Order: sequence, then structure tokens, then C-alpha cells
Amino acid sequence: VERRLGGGSQGETFAARDRTDGNLVAVKVASLRAAETWKAVELWEREVATLRQLDHPAIPRYLAAFDHRSPEGDVLFVLAQQFVAGRSLAQLVAAGHKWTLPAWCDVARQVLAVLTYLHRLQPPVVHRDLKPSNLMQGDDGHLSVIDFGAVQVQAPGGPEGGSTVVGSHGYMPPEQLKGRASPQSDLYA
Repeated sequence: VERRLGGGSQGETFAARDRTDGNLVAVKVASLRAAETWKAVELWEREVATLRQLDHPAIPRYLAAFDHRSPEGDVLFVLAQQFVAGRSLAQLVAAGHKWTLPAWCDVARQVLAVLTYLHRLQPPVVHRDLKPSNLMQGDDGHLSVIDFGAVQVQAPGGPEGGSTVVGSHGYMPPEQLKGRASPQSDLYA
């Protein structure tokens, strides 16, 4: 592990070196002890299962996932993905970065390309937590959609009511607050 990249309700993310090839990777670690409910474990398993199946240049590639027992006896869930060098749109905004209208249109086109890919999968995949901190702008200017910790694989027949409400206030549409997220919910965000 080289440095901490960030953290949230689902765990912490670090930049680390892969011991087999020396490449930089992103490693997300969640603790079973810190999980408030079993739903957090279910969301972790769903994120891993979904990322294993995704193949899009703007989604960091899944590398590995495993469980590890810490010396203190806690079970740690570990997910390794391709590292994206750059900063999130939230970090860029906080640093005072200003985009031109054509640059914002490019951001929108890149995000919509990822959403088109996710929503055309069978069954559709709904990110459910699109926000500036989950959109990374690489050093090359390309965007990546990160943090699939709230992902939902859409059941056949459309959204059904559920007990899981995840996402970030300010970016969640009303239907998602009711546990009825759909591909359109990602567009709202």
C-alpha cells in the first residue's frame, strides 16, 4: 500500500503496488466488523460480482477480490481494480477548476457512453451513486466511472420497491429514495 485515496460508507480505497508485476492498482478494503448491517456485506458482494462482468474502457478493470482475516480477528473484504491516475470532478471543483461549455459537453458525452453500456446490459446495471466524486478525470482527460458500491442489477420487468436506499442526497431522484432505482435514476444523477 502506497497511500490512502479516499473512503466512504463502504470502506477505504488505497493506491498499492501489485507484487506480481509492480503495476499501481486501486485497492478497496471493507471491514466486516465495521459493517452496520448484513446489507453492507450483500452490497459488497454485488459490487464484486458486477465488476467481474464489466468490460468498458471508462470503468476501471476488475483484477481480484478476496477475504482476509486481520491479526485482530476482523474479516476484511478486499477488491483490487485498475488504477486511474487523475482527480475526481469533486476534487477539481474544490481546487477551483473551471470547465468551458465544450468541455462540459465532453464530460456529459463520456458519462453517457458509460451509462449507455451499463443500461444496455441484460439485465441492466444501475450505478445508483453517480456524483462528482465518483467521476475521475484521468491525466489524459478521459473520464472513468468509479465506486460501484451501490450498484443494482435491474430485475427483469423493471424496478420493484425495495428496502435498500443507497446513494448520495442531492444526486438521488425521488424514485430511488423509495427503493425503486432504474436506469433513468442514473441519468437524473
